[in-house]
Amino acid sequence: MTKTYIHKRLDQLEQNRLIGKPGLSMKDVRDSQVKVRFTEHENDLLTLLSKQLGQPKAVLSNVILIDAIIDLLAEDPLLRSDVMAAWRDQGQPELDFFSEIDKRAKYQPEPIDGEFCHIPPADHRLELLRREEDL
Repeated sequence: MTKTYIHKRLDQLEQNRLIGKPGLSMKDVRDSQVKVRFTEHENDLLTLLSKQLGQPKAVLSNVILIDAIIDLLAEDPLLRSDVMAAWRDQGQPELDFFSEIDKRAKYQPEPIDGEFCHIPPADHRLELLRREEDL
């Protein structure tokens, strides 16, 4: 999780906090809400953190959850591929944080099929050519 991304997302939510039902601060009005349950100590820590950042717990929880989803999908190419394929198959729209998933993904270059051939440095090749000319 990057602190910069979290602050950027908090700023975005702050700018849009008057949209939708009171207390909701996303770009779009939500039709459903997800209940998140915490242990007493987890809740205390979240309360402390939300006070330090000056954000409601619900907003902070949203930002942190989305950031964790971004990290999870960025770290697991197979999961990302399956989830994104299912998302698109359902005809769902591109979400604003999808580009962040790609930015954080650690792409492994695909191996190249072929044969390996060592090529010596150019100065070494010239030396070999000069030797051949001397013979």
